[in-house]
Amino acid sequence: MSSVDERELAEVRMIEEGLRKAYDGDAKGVVDAFSSLRDFAVQLIHLDLTAENELDAKALIIAMGDIGKLTAEKRMEIASIAAVHSLGEVAVEAADRKRESLALKALSGLGGLALEFAEKGMDAVAKNAAETLGNLGKKSLEAKMEVLASLSETYLMQLARKAMDENLPETWATAVNFLVGIGVSSAGQEMENSSVGSAILLEELGIAAVRKRNEPQVKVIIEALEKLGKELSRQESKNALVQTVWTLETLRVLALEYGMETAVAAGKLTLEALNTTGIPDEEQNLERIQEIKELHRRILKRS
Repeated sequence: MSSVDERELAEVRMIEEGLRKAYDGDAKGVVDAFSSLRDFAVQLIHLDLTAENELDAKALIIAMGDIGKLTAEKRMEIASIAAVHSLGEVAVEAADRKRESLALKALSGLGGLALEFAEKGMDAVAKNAAETLGNLGKKSLEAKMEVLASLSETYLMQLARKAMDENLPETWATAVNFLVGIGVSSAGQEMENSSVGSAILLEELGIAAVRKRNEPQVKVIIEALEKLGKELSRQESKNALVQTVWTLETLRVLALEYGMETAVAAGKLTLEALNTTGIPDEEQNLERIQEIKELHRRILKRS
């Protein structure tokens, strides 16, 4: 038997082991399986880029996601956190090696699991997933992989929405914090699409918070937009800044409609504090922002 055949056999056996341990509720066994599967995937990432190695690595990533779903169903917290870390580490390694398709696959698996954990009410695990998604988004910016960063942002927004629905305050706060963090980081690295995307996604979260009449969350979103807007102004990122201003005005008007006086006042003060001198004309902004929204749709379709 060749070394390749031996490796592939070991991978299959470890996948079976991980599934069996998850079915049995053996948390330690699942954690050990994730460690081995992660190592197998990382090894493949470092091998020559061939169709066979690519498919093999993707199969491992899918298997890790399947095992992670079982840990979510059984609410195995420690094993679920291991799933988050393992997929996150594979995604980071793939990004470092410029293996974008594998990084996207691992990130998609992680994002899907994050939503599963939130739906099951596993706040600590979902929060951990939000942190991993956020750190991966920032890492993607460093690697100049803007599609990967945008996908991280999109999953953070979806996770925050799910956390809002399931009343998971720690997950919600963490997801929002990392979402704005990616926007701020992208402004500093002249990757404006991610900054615009961050403002658009924060708008969705803010609107949802207003409609749920959750004024404290609306105020947090406004504070996040203020932080983002100030950095965009400092970096002279005009398209992203105007989207941030539009988002703030949208939330201010909607909050006024819902009688949220404190949020309205906070929004007004933030708008007054942001310098929008020299922003591009409205038609140009609308065109650019539609491009960003279309990018989000394509990213989700690819994932």
